[in-house]
Amino acid sequence: MSMRGLNWKPILPLIFIALGSLILLTVIGYSYYNSLLRNPKHAPVPETIAGFNLQRQTYGAQAVDEINRMHSLEFPLSLGAVGIYGSERRIILWVSGAPTQTMATRLTSDMEVRIAEGNSPFTPLGSRDDGKRKVYELDGLGQKHFYFQSGKFLIWVAADFEIAEDALSDLLVFYP
Repeated sequence: MSMRGLNWKPILPLIFIALGSLILLTVIGYSYYNSLLRNPKHAPVPETIAGFNLQRQTYGAQAVDEINRMHSLEFPLSLGAVGIYGSERRIILWVSGAPTQTMATRLTSDMEVRIAEGNSPFTPLGSRDDGKRKVYELDGLGQKHFYFQSGKFLIWVAADFEIAEDALSDLLVFYP
């Protein structure tokens, strides 16, 4: 049967319904994605890390703004938190969340590439695999730094050298 011989009349409404449904789903998905980025939610942070209590914290949009300001970039983040531990900022924790795990993976990869370029105050010391994820280790700004991905979360911690490994251990448990 040729295309000319096909009776399009009964099929045409179904094609228009399918197209309309696809457009509607795209608009809904895009709106939802934008609402996540416009209204970042609170990311969870532990009450203590390496024996130090949470002294100060910011959450949601305020934390995402702080993270973006630090990098002078706009990241597509839907969750955020910043925590300060110990009375003398012994540990600082930044937690950001992307709308999807794939986006978080991309952000983590981009971070690794940018740091490796050498235009940051951090010296990469290597990475380790804890069986679930890759953990990156750096020195800089007078502290030891680690960052890693946990699902949709990107975790960065800065800690005094003598407590850095304990801080990392606690965070790997808190963010499985």
